[in-house]
Amino acid sequence: MIGKLRIKLIIASMCSLLIVLSVILGVSGILSYRKVTSDADSLLAILAENGGSFPKREPPAGESPPPSDRHRGDRRLSPELPYELRFFSVSLAQDGTVLSVNTGKIAAVDSTDAVNFAHSVMDSGRSRGFVSDYRYTVFRSGSETHIIFLDRRRELDSFHTFLLTSTGVSITGLAAVLLLLIFLSGRIVKPFSEN
Repeated sequence: MIGKLRIKLIIASMCSLLIVLSVILGVSGILSYRKVTSDADSLLAILAENGGSFPKREPPAGESPPPSDRHRGDRRLSPELPYELRFFSVSLAQDGTVLSVNTGKIAAVDSTDAVNFAHSVMDSGRSRGFVSDYRYTVFRSGSETHIIFLDRRRELDSFHTFLLTSTGVSITGLAAVLLLLIFLSGRIVKPFSEN
């Protein structure tokens, strides 16, 4: 009877801990992923507003700042950001004909790859999402469809590393708690056995 009580105590404790850790990992993972996508979407919105390029930092002498300068106060837009990010864009006509391809800000993708990515986006029918490690947005300007792709490989790699590390630490913690419970459960149920 005491042995069954110890087993029930260990099972109940481990199940409770497993549920708590799963909720913590799940919420942390969802929040991290949302951060990756929301940051990418913010940058894509800026690129879309400026025709596929970053706004100029300073207006020419004698001219007023362009409307895109409202992003200047955004702390994520450092002067180095346009040089750090890798992105490319494809413009399509209504019938799907490629009008232009801009791969000047990325080395890993050539024009053929960019067109293939654009066609896969158009086939999906979605206006936002991921293709491989590239976050994309689709917007229309007149009769043209523009698709801008932003390289998120580093951010996604960091996200995956976070998930793997968190899972590994959680499993190690579960094993440590299990060993402690096995060791301490005898002392916990000892008063019941004496009664």
